[in-house]
Amino acid sequence: MRESSQTLSRGLKLLDLIASGREGVAVRELAAAMALPKSIVQRLLYSLEQEGYLARHPSQVGYRLTLKVWSLGCSAVRRIDVREAARASLEQLAAQTDETVKIGVLDGTDVVYVDRISSPQIVRAYLPVGGRAPAASVATGKAIVAFVPEARCHADAPAELTREFEQIRKRGYAINRGEWEADVGALAAPIFDAHGAAVASVGAIMPLSRLSAQNAAPLAALITQAAAQISSRMGYESTAARASS
Repeated sequence: MRESSQTLSRGLKLLDLIASGREGVAVRELAAAMALPKSIVQRLLYSLEQEGYLARHPSQVGYRLTLKVWSLGCSAVRRIDVREAARASLEQLAAQTDETVKIGVLDGTDVVYVDRISSPQIVRAYLPVGGRAPAASVATGKAIVAFVPEARCHADAPAELTREFEQIRKRGYAINRGEWEADVGALAAPIFDAHGAAVASVGAIMPLSRLSAQNAAPLAALITQAAAQISSRMGYESTAARASS
């Protein structure tokens, strides 16, 4: 059993080493990195090649990963629950803002709240998990709809709302000042998945009196930061991250 576990561990380490290489990684380099004899590394490489996880590099120097490894990653990403991916950032956002924070997803033309942490303040906005609102009327919904072309088409949006969607895409977040419920304000930013699709949003909701011109920008910065963290856990890679890699 111990020998099998060691073989598995070595095989996974090999995959990691090859994944980090820009070109095909030669056997001697892998053996040196793992401090193992070339004969053992060659046997491991052969097994991984036979199972379809590795292939010879086109240059015939070393090995490269196959799409089978990529498909495993895609399967894992598809199974990521946005609530699970968001929870740590949601808790951090709640502590930073002292306001009720939430995660929303689209359901037709509505946004449904799938998670939330209530504000500890006596005067606060109430938001039930499972509650819903028209997506085009609240920040949590607009933050998603602005990035989903088919949703914007079905929203039958007037010109003013279309312009607002453009602003949301430019600045990266949506804001709502009493549009759906009087005396309630909110901000939200989109959450993207591994394919770059806006699949949810994270936001904060509060009495409108606490959403002033002075604190809107700092709140928006915290919310967009939380959205970026959650998107990263969902497998999303931003344009800036791709450019620097």
